[in-house]
Amino acid sequence: MTELPKALYIHIPFCEHICSYCDFPKVLLSSQDPSVYGKVLKDEILSLGIPYDSLDTIYIGGGTPSALPLSQLNDLLSFLHTSFPHVKEFSIEANPESLHEEVAHSFAAYGVNRVSIGVQSLSPALLTSLNRHHDKEKVIEAVEACKREGIGNLNLDFIYGIPGMTREDLKEDIAFALSLAPKHLSFYSLQIEEGTSYFIHKVRSASDDILREQYDYVVSQLAKYGYRRYEVSNFALPGYECQHNLTYWEDRTYYAAGLGASGYIGSIRYNNTRSLNHYLQGKWRLSEEEITPLDHEFEFLMLNLRLTKGFSLSKYSSLFGVDFFERHRKSLPSVKDQLVEKDGNIALKPEYLYTMDETLLRLLEDLPEKA
Repeated sequence: MTELPKALYIHIPFCEHICSYCDFPKVLLSSQDPSVYGKVLKDEILSLGIPYDSLDTIYIGGGTPSALPLSQLNDLLSFLHTSFPHVKEFSIEANPESLHEEVAHSFAAYGVNRVSIGVQSLSPALLTSLNRHHDKEKVIEAVEACKREGIGNLNLDFIYGIPGMTREDLKEDIAFALSLAPKHLSFYSLQIEEGTSYFIHKVRSASDDILREQYDYVVSQLAKYGYRRYEVSNFALPGYECQHNLTYWEDRTYYAAGLGASGYIGSIRYNNTRSLNHYLQGKWRLSEEEITPLDHEFEFLMLNLRLTKGFSLSKYSSLFGVDFFERHRKSLPSVKDQLVEKDGNIALKPEYLYTMDETLLRLLEDLPEKA
């Protein structure tokens, strides 16, 4: 019998403004009534047939969940808290300018115990470039509002590789992040995706050399203060790794609901429509794909190698019916210096984590061709 997913992702597409780099499904809050979306979203969640006590994690992302009108936010959180009362990690994303005392109180009242705050940078010039609408004081106020409500498990999101970003900018961002003593930090490299404002205005990405230099600086600085890199872009104090996101990286199944959300149930991966009109009409699902054993092996490698702990060799054999070293005997001579085996796990050495794609491509060459 296939094990049911233990995680649920929920997408809230509404934003008070559109960031220059964002390619997630989003809608200006001023252009829509979010209450209609909320009703349809609850219908979709109910249609998934999730057992009452089966979920370990819920993650509400966006968009900007904290930008919802308080009545709509309370309605959604109350529904989730009542429907799935035994969730261990209940995360929600927020922007500093919309995370005030009342919002933090609602989070805590309905069981949210982890908040991810989008900081991205502190530089006024870079924030303007990103089209972010907060400053240092707003971030501090948001963090303090959460802590006053007893929510101490906080993540702060940052971006490096922003055009014009200097080492001093990055140094100030890291120092500020550390001063707030969050349990978790994420540092993502800027990716300029098609359809974004940056793409339309032909903004150029930072060079590979600059990205690598800035990434190495982040890793080295955070390590000094006890933040353990457990995934390429994610760092946590011991015991505060994001359990929901580990669901993805460990290639486990999960439910998902909302505009443009993607889920994985049994052997089916599905993608929801990015058309708000279609979504509100109840035409949620855009596509479904059955994951073959070969697809599964590909995705397992691609995702698990993002983790510093790698993956269990016995689990690999159990899932795919083949020994890892036997499967990859052709490529191993060329990548063996990049891998480390410890305690029954195989992982990338820390210095090769950033360039994992090169190792992954070699390993994937060993998989049989699809029929």
